[in-house]
Amino acid sequence: MAKKASAVKQAQAAAKAKKGGGGGGANKIVVLMILAALIPFSLPTVTVLFFCGLPTLGAWAGEKGKHKYAWLCVGGLNFAGIIPYLFDLWFGVHTLDEAFNMLSDASVLLWAYGASAIGWVLYMATPPIVKSWLAFTTDRRVSALKSAQKRLIEEWGPEVTKKG
Repeated sequence: MAKKASAVKQAQAAAKAKKGGGGGGANKIVVLMILAALIPFSLPTVTVLFFCGLPTLGAWAGEKGKHKYAWLCVGGLNFAGIIPYLFDLWFGVHTLDEAFNMLSDASVLLWAYGASAIGWVLYMATPPIVKSWLAFTTDRRVSALKSAQKRLIEEWGPEVTKKG
């Protein structure tokens, strides 16, 4: 009996892991381990990414619920705002002093944080726009079906509306 209960618990745990329900903490640990491994090899890049990517980290850490998409929207645009400066760092002087010089320039942070703000606007504005569009198309479809139903009743008579 104990073996059967143990097998059932293992099957439930496997199903939960397969659905993605149990790996949230493990995913964060993997990401942090990858970031920790990058630090010794590319400290200037990691420094710029960390300070410019704070909005993405905030969206990632602060979002609750099963579906976490804010960090993707914010992070994508945040990275788009950072990448020109990362190219300057990679193909120019790749030192920690240069990274701090970049971070002390207001335009670098303005581009990075401004792009992430646009990501937040997109994240907040897109669901209501999609909802309105779906409501509009659904209403049009219902009205088209009602007019087709009305034509059928005119053509075949009211008997077509009776059940049975």
